[in-house]
Amino acid sequence: MSNSTPFVSDGPVAQSKVTQTGGQAIVQGLIAKGVKRGFCVPGESYSGILHALDQVKDEFDLVVCRHEGGASYMAQAYGRMTGKPGLCMVTRGPGACNALIGVSTAAQESTPMILIIGHVTTSTAGRFPFQEIDPQAVYGSVAKWVGVVERAEDIPHMIGRAMSISISGRPGPVVLAVPDNVQFSEIRKSRILPTRRPEMAPAIASMNKIAVLLSESKKPLVLLGGVGWDQAACDDLAAFAAAWDLPVSTTFRRNDLIDFSHPCYIGSFNPGPHPELVTRARDCDLLLLIGGRLSELETGRYEHLCAPDEARTVIHAAALSDEFGETLQPDLAVVSDVAPFSAALSELPVATGLAFAGQREVLRSSFLAYNRPVDFGDRMNPGNGVEALQHVLPENTIICAGAGNYTHFVLRHHKFKAQGTLLAPLSAPMGYSVPAAIAAAMENPQQEVVAYVGDGCFLMNPQELVVAVKRNLKLTVVMFNNGIYGSIKMHQEMAVSGMNVAVMLDNPDFQAMTQSMGLKTRQLTQAEAIASAYQALRKETQGPIFIELITDPDVINPQFTLAQIRENKRK
Repeated sequence: MSNSTPFVSDGPVAQSKVTQTGGQAIVQGLIAKGVKRGFCVPGESYSGILHALDQVKDEFDLVVCRHEGGASYMAQAYGRMTGKPGLCMVTRGPGACNALIGVSTAAQESTPMILIIGHVTTSTAGRFPFQEIDPQAVYGSVAKWVGVVERAEDIPHMIGRAMSISISGRPGPVVLAVPDNVQFSEIRKSRILPTRRPEMAPAIASMNKIAVLLSESKKPLVLLGGVGWDQAACDDLAAFAAAWDLPVSTTFRRNDLIDFSHPCYIGSFNPGPHPELVTRARDCDLLLLIGGRLSELETGRYEHLCAPDEARTVIHAAALSDEFGETLQPDLAVVSDVAPFSAALSELPVATGLAFAGQREVLRSSFLAYNRPVDFGDRMNPGNGVEALQHVLPENTIICAGAGNYTHFVLRHHKFKAQGTLLAPLSAPMGYSVPAAIAAAMENPQQEVVAYVGDGCFLMNPQELVVAVKRNLKLTVVMFNNGIYGSIKMHQEMAVSGMNVAVMLDNPDFQAMTQSMGLKTRQLTQAEAIASAYQALRKETQGPIFIELITDPDVINPQFTLAQIRENKRK
């Protein structure tokens, strides 16, 4: 619908060719800004917006969810995949509180997102009205900006501001609370322009300096992370690394920024990283950090890469200057988006006589040996299942993961081939995987999407699978069912041998549960059988399928068992 076309309404406010309701202004503004899909749980506090959405249902895909946490996760995943703000709409009070998890995830992940909350009537605010919360107090610590619309006339400006703040600098979530009466107020139409993020490119002098520093280095390490990547940027970076024979790693849960098979890739700083990668991080004399932020995971709880070291030069390229010095102080700080920076790197003339020539090959060989699934004797290693399934999945399959030790097997043994094929937030929230996979399957209907879950993680948001069934999405859920909160159990054992507090799960019959929702299912006891089960189920249906693998709770980690933890503590 063009901006000049009047909305036709049978709602409580009569419409003319030059006016619209506040709700219509919000919807028209979102569509004009390129937002064509939103995730919601309906509520009476934003009936004006829902009414306006009904009038443009041929232009806008409204995804109705069963829980605001699931809806907000879907919106976050959409923003992560597209680079455009993911839209979530919820009602006031309880709905707004439930949606907080997705906003927090978007903040940690630097994902553009807009949460619209139906708010209490303007005349009742502050007088203990039904379901009132203070949006600015509740969301102030996790959102980039929280706005409360006091007048319908301000809506076009506030929609534009919300979009701009969400995608600028380090992207992130914004929250807009819209009182219910404002949504039905009548205002004049106004022209709305698209919002674009200006691209930041590196200075020529910075690139020349990088070339000199690389040519003088004896033990370099390239570390990729952050957001803003596309496949072209990843290809440019891969070409640069190959030309210079540089070892390349990725930050936590950013495995898809370089093809696993690339000869320069030496592993990721996920839990249980390749030991030689950690050694390289400790000993490198040049660290080139592109796009990412270093946390306790990459730095071994701040034991390495953090303290000033005269023997190490740090180059950090990031889109926002306040990231410099957050964990480590760079010697050369480059304010740039990752795409133009990677393109500039790929054009650097390669120096001759590099002192580090051949080191990459040794590191790569050691990483490949470490990456093979560990043989736990008569105990099943779920990593064999991940590896087997990866061999039969299309290369562009999107992998989703939430929280729990099951993710360690996925991140270690799935061989990512292309950018944009991993949805696994840095904050590692439970319940993320299924909603994220649903959003991914809607956005990429021709691709296979796999949601890996643990039995604990799955039960946080299984209700959203009804959306996948209704839309017949090409989605596979793979559950590792060990009957415990595995990550918590592992940490308890590390603290006190035999500790077993609040970790045992009383699970339902997952086969009956998912079948009742309409999914095709299998239950397995052998890890390698996942591949054939997937192939058989996918022949039966192009819709959602569910594979449950019963796993051994003792095999708690890709590298060691609970029994081994206890044994090591006794030594």
